[in-house]
Amino acid sequence: MQNNSLFVLSSSRNVRDFYSSRLNSNCLLPKAISIADFFNEAIYVPNRRYASQTECLLHMKDAVSKVKNISEILNIKNEFLLFLKNSNYLFSFFKELSREKRTISDLSMADTYSSYDEHLAILDNLGRIYRQNLTTLGLYDEITLSDCYEINSNFISNFDKIEFRIDGNLSSLEWEILTKISSKIQLFIDVDCSKFNKKIIKEIAHFTNLNLEIGYNYNINLSNKTINNSSKIKTHSSINLKSFRLRSLQAAFVFDEISKMIRAGIEPQNIAVILPDESFALVLQNLDENNMLNYAMGKSLKNNPIYTLLHNLKEAIIQDINYEFNENYIKDIKTPNQIIATLNSFKLPTQIYIDIKNRFNSKVNYDSFENLIKSVLDTIKINLEINQIIAIELFNIKNLLSQIDLKFSEIFELFLLNFANKKESIVGGGLVTVMGILESRSRSYDGVVIVDFNDSFVPKRSQKEMFLSSSVRKDAGLISHSDRENLQRFYYESLINRAKIVSISYVKDDENMLSRFIKDFDNIVEITSPQSSYENALYQGGIAINLNSKEIIKMHNFFDSAISFSRLNTYLECPRRYYYKYIKNIKESRFGNKDALEFGNIVHSALCEYFKKSPYNFDKNEFLNLYNNYENTTPTLKNELFKIKLDAFESEQNKHFKDGFSVKDCELSIEAEFNGVPIMGNIDRVDINGDDIWLIDYKTGNIVDKSLQLAFYQMLYLAKFHKETKGYFYSLKDNKFVENKKSIDDLSCELNKLKEISNTQICFTQNTKNCNNCPYETLCLKGLK
Repeated sequence: MQNNSLFVLSSSRNVRDFYSSRLNSNCLLPKAISIADFFNEAIYVPNRRYASQTECLLHMKDAVSKVKNISEILNIKNEFLLFLKNSNYLFSFFKELSREKRTISDLSMADTYSSYDEHLAILDNLGRIYRQNLTTLGLYDEITLSDCYEINSNFISNFDKIEFRIDGNLSSLEWEILTKISSKIQLFIDVDCSKFNKKIIKEIAHFTNLNLEIGYNYNINLSNKTINNSSKIKTHSSINLKSFRLRSLQAAFVFDEISKMIRAGIEPQNIAVILPDESFALVLQNLDENNMLNYAMGKSLKNNPIYTLLHNLKEAIIQDINYEFNENYIKDIKTPNQIIATLNSFKLPTQIYIDIKNRFNSKVNYDSFENLIKSVLDTIKINLEINQIIAIELFNIKNLLSQIDLKFSEIFELFLLNFANKKESIVGGGLVTVMGILESRSRSYDGVVIVDFNDSFVPKRSQKEMFLSSSVRKDAGLISHSDRENLQRFYYESLINRAKIVSISYVKDDENMLSRFIKDFDNIVEITSPQSSYENALYQGGIAINLNSKEIIKMHNFFDSAISFSRLNTYLECPRRYYYKYIKNIKESRFGNKDALEFGNIVHSALCEYFKKSPYNFDKNEFLNLYNNYENTTPTLKNELFKIKLDAFESEQNKHFKDGFSVKDCELSIEAEFNGVPIMGNIDRVDINGDDIWLIDYKTGNIVDKSLQLAFYQMLYLAKFHKETKGYFYSLKDNKFVENKKSIDDLSCELNKLKEISNTQICFTQNTKNCNNCPYETLCLKGLK
């Protein structure tokens, strides 16, 4: 091995492994760096300075202010807070085009149906102005890098050859850089070929004219386009598989499988626990009494007490809540407000709240903002790492305020957004590593335990294709939805094939199913241990005490007033949430889904107003004239996607009307009684065609197939008007009617169960599936999430 070779690996963790495995060798070690560090070192931009994040933000905002119709067409506002919320989409869009060496013209040519013509023309103008701004000032960033970089020959000349390991997809820009370097120095690429990474295989064939076979590892000399060597990839012999009714029981499975692997002779440092959804780390942390695990992914600061305090403070001011510190607030107030209760739990002084509320909508200088924010943070004990994160964020804000005047509320929002995106290191822990699938790239473990191997997580769906359709992305040469999913499949396949023992668990119930990816593996061995053995394991030690302390048991009458579907569904989804909302009457705080809720309400209101005036047909242009009165506060991206899909909505609705239907009612409010149960609700739309009656509920998000909502409306209509109906969801995302999957009999069964326990001592248990989306998360201890 030559000491002047450079090894380029997927991640910093792989670099550490590279050096650790060679510590006992009696020679000088070669240099190894991550792919990200390599591309930073391998190129440079002459006579330009890299623009800071603040500078990029301000120059993009300036470009937005100069683009005609951008507010009207794309609803991208120049007002700072609204711009801030959309800036990430703009930067991501332009960065991807730059990395893939594509232009807006390429997208226009790929857009067969011209769905995005007007939008793309505006984005083209915006990108041109932004690039011009940076060039004029002698700046560059990731968006302009592809136009002005040069190869750093001083760096490359330090090595005789480069060994480059490929585990994921490379962008067109990265391929361009590699081919340029390969003309100056011997450059070898090391790659595993699988049916799941055919995109990278196709790209290698494009640059080398080599035919690579699936199931082999290749070391290829990119400089002379030859295969240096190849070897067959071993496949794993068997996989242990176990299903669970409760997600949290997988924690017991993790600890049990680790113990088995260690007893089989595998060293704990050679065992990895893979989390497709990293939120499961919280479950493991709460139950890891023997300190077996260490956590590679860190801890999101969105779960930190600082974020909780600041977010509740912001919401209290926005809602114009009168807060006064009262350490006995929960005891003194019969129906406490969750936000006030949270602020009191942090013992936030009244005067600090008043000071910030008085300045909230006023422009402030940096010193004023720093003093106010530190007065809040002084009420919390903060460790050194988070203190450093806060110091960096305050420094960035100081730079920003030196170039633009902002209100306290705007700076506060920026601080919160940036803080929530950071992670805190999780120090200490045992020898077994817990990580996400991305962190496992190129790594080999003798023992692998994977939890949450459900179709909803494996492969994990991407949210990066919200503006352009997959077909447009594919035709324009951008990475597609299937490319992203197959890359994840490749990571799982590689990890499993390298291991000696693999154990996989998943949740099996009415809403969750095993990932279809399991079909790509042979020799699946079902673990037959009963669920009760894992349940008993979780109740050992001190865990049972924690669980018992969480029980809430209370006498309750479900039918002392008319029950709505929302109230019924809340109880069915999580009795504990029902307790907080309908018994304790604690007002929900909607931090996470506020924008989605607002968007849904606006669309519903606009459609209701339109169909009341025009029950026999739908005209897109007329609707848009009306919708313009509603959309000024609508979240930009959702709003624009909705308007883009109105052509399909118009076609589907008018087809429905041609079949003889017309709109009879919108937002129909009904109170009635069914089999002795008082019920109430609002039906989005009632359509009639002779004796055929359809009850329609609009959905702007995903449709839950097994929801009882439509059956509830059918029961409501039947009780009031004594007429049979059909229930349909209308998906505004997919523009189609989705028929009801549940019947009135199914609903009656659930109501009868409530009748049986009503006016008895009811245990309001936790359902831990949706804790991350629950507005009462901060009140509800999640020992077994």
